[in-house]
Amino acid sequence: MAEAEDETAPRAGIGGRRDELPADEAELLDAFDRLAPNGSVQGQLKWGFDDAMRRLSSEGARETWVEPWHGLPADLWDRGRGARASERVLGDVIAVLAQELTEYSQRIVDDVRRTVPPVGATFEALRFMEARLARLESAADPLGLRPAELPLPVPDAAEWAAELPGWLGDTGEHPVVVGELQDRSVVDAVSVAGHAIDAVDPRAAVVWGLGEAVPARPGQIRTTVTDVVEHLAHVPRRQRSGVVLSGCVDRASLPGKVQLLTAARDALAPSGTLVLLATDQEAWDRDVAPTARDLLPGRPFHPDTWALLLGRLGMSAVEVHRAVRGTAHAVVSRWPG
Repeated sequence: MAEAEDETAPRAGIGGRRDELPADEAELLDAFDRLAPNGSVQGQLKWGFDDAMRRLSSEGARETWVEPWHGLPADLWDRGRGARASERVLGDVIAVLAQELTEYSQRIVDDVRRTVPPVGATFEALRFMEARLARLESAADPLGLRPAELPLPVPDAAEWAAELPGWLGDTGEHPVVVGELQDRSVVDAVSVAGHAIDAVDPRAAVVWGLGEAVPARPGQIRTTVTDVVEHLAHVPRRQRSGVVLSGCVDRASLPGKVQLLTAARDALAPSGTLVLLATDQEAWDRDVAPTARDLLPGRPFHPDTWALLLGRLGMSAVEVHRAVRGTAHAVVSRWPG
C-alpha cells in the first residue's frame, strides 16, 4: 500500500517546490487546491464517498472472506509417521484437539456466511443512499451557484473604520480574520491599528487587487482565496484575536449564517472580538438586482436578529451600532473565554 502523502510538506508547483515560489504564485496554487472538487468540505465528502464505492466494487463479489474448511490433508498420516513416538506419549490428545479445531473452524465459516451480507447488496444499499442524499442536496441548492460570483453591491462600512481598532483592542499574539475584502476601508483600518491580518475572499480578482488598493501597512497581511466559512473551519480553535465579517453574512441561508457564526466563535481566543458588518435590509432590497435577489440562498438579517443569534451561541457584550451614513450596521460581540 502506498504511503499517505504528507499534507504539510511543500508541494511542487509552477517553477519548482511550493515553498520556493513567490508568495502570490504559492497562494494561487493553494487556491486551486482549495477550490478543487475534493478541496472544500462538501467536495471532500463527495470524493471520499466515490472513492469508497470504487474500492468496494473492486474488492470482488465473494459472499465471505473466509475460505471453507476442506478437511485434513490426505497425506497427513504419511507425513506424521515420524512423530509416532509423540503419539505414544500424548495418547489421543492430538486427535481430539484436531477434531475440535476442525469443528470450530467450520462453525466460524458458517457464522460468517450467515452474517456477512454479499458485497453486491452492500454496494446497492450505499448507491441508493447516495442517490437519496443527492436528492436532498439538490433540493437545497438545485443550481449549484456560487453566491459570491453574483453581482452584488458592496456594503458601505466606511463609517466604522475609525471604530474598528477600538473594538478589536490591542494587538495580540494572534491575527485578525477579515472576510470579505471588497470594502478596502475595513482592511485598512484593521491593518493600520497594527494587527496581523488573515484576509479572506472567494473571489481571486478581489484578493489580488488588494495590494494595489491598500497603502503600506504596519501589520502583516496574508491573503487566502476561499470561502470565509471554509477558512474559519480550518483555523485552529482559539487562535484568532478577532474576526470581522461582511458580505458573506448577508447572502448565506439561515443554516449557513449559523455555521459561519459558529466557526468564527470557535476561532476566537479568550476575549476575542467578532464584528459583523451587516447590510441594511432596505438598502439591500433597493440596490440588489432582482435576479441576484431571487437566486441567493439568503438575505441580510436585521441587526437585532444578529444580536439574538450571537447571544444564543454564547457570545457576550453584544452591541448593535446602526448605520447613519453608510449601508452597513455593525454588531460587535466578544467571546468570554
